[in-house]
Amino acid sequence: MRSKNAKDIYNLIIKANWGFSSTMSRLRGLGGKVQLLDKRCATKGCEKPLFNDSVISSSSAYIEIVDSGSRLRGGASFFGLMALVPIVVGMGALLYVIFFHGERLPLIVHIFVWLAVLVFLFIAGPCLNTLVRWDMFRKTHYPMRFNRRDRKVYAWSQDMGVVTMNWDDIQFYTSEATKSQDRRGMSREEIRGYVRDRNGNMLYHLVFFKYEGFKGMKGVLEIWELVRRYMEEPDGYIQAYQVDQRLLDLDGKRESFIHSLIQATQVIADSRILQVILAMAITWTGTGRLIAKWTCRVPRWPEWVEEKCRVAPDDPYVRNRQTEPPLSTKEILWPLFCYLLGWAEVLTILYFCFRGYF
Repeated sequence: MRSKNAKDIYNLIIKANWGFSSTMSRLRGLGGKVQLLDKRCATKGCEKPLFNDSVISSSSAYIEIVDSGSRLRGGASFFGLMALVPIVVGMGALLYVIFFHGERLPLIVHIFVWLAVLVFLFIAGPCLNTLVRWDMFRKTHYPMRFNRRDRKVYAWSQDMGVVTMNWDDIQFYTSEATKSQDRRGMSREEIRGYVRDRNGNMLYHLVFFKYEGFKGMKGVLEIWELVRRYMEEPDGYIQAYQVDQRLLDLDGKRESFIHSLIQATQVIADSRILQVILAMAITWTGTGRLIAKWTCRVPRWPEWVEEKCRVAPDDPYVRNRQTEPPLSTKEILWPLFCYLLGWAEVLTILYFCFRGYF
């Protein structure tokens, strides 16, 4: 038990594996408002399936979906780095004073300095490490492949490599926060799924689909309906091919600069007016996303997964980043404008705050 607890602490605090991991599969509960989903029945209130910034590629063999944390990637790391720099500089200054000018300081100052060092090592340090490692020094994303031929789901985990699940064994359900959780800032609208072993023990438990935006749960259900139809209906791969939305720019590569800004802009707000008002937030998220992606490795599917998901050369229903039309001028300039506007606001605030020092 102690070894398992130590591993869980290492996974969550040191490695920051708060996504699909062995630890979270055990700890994630069924709390909140839960409703089971039937894979064989169409989703009520969902008129048509959509990508909603979740699909990487699609074909007659499989559809590849990004992990649920992709849309928010970069935000936690940015604030972690912003807090880490002044704290490390401050701790360095304190230690310098203690070691090189300690004889001039009274005992009470020594006590408070070493208390500050202990607080940093055992409280602030682990928290900052978790924030920084949340999106950095890991994989750029953790994709999932839903294979309609062998009815398997291949998913990248944060600590178990590639995990294989039978589509028919997964129990999907919607998970929403209660009113009490909403008031405490614990809002969530997502679709989760779990697989139990023969003894009924929880084997895997993860968030499959999530959408950040004004559509809320409707946006999540549109992604679910897309995958459900793909796996269950005879023409599901054709319906996926016909969806009139862009794929993510993640197929075997890092997200490009402009696509990072597009994701940062869309995750902050769906409305153009709000995007202008919240330009600084777009700058923070976009900068964190750009930094995070260059510290991470691109996931490469193992050969055995590629063999299972082999696409015919003449498959007419292939959609990937090579088949997508190039971005229009409007699609490029708007997120770039919001990003630069946010930086202009930040620099203006800094100028008026510190102009007396120059």
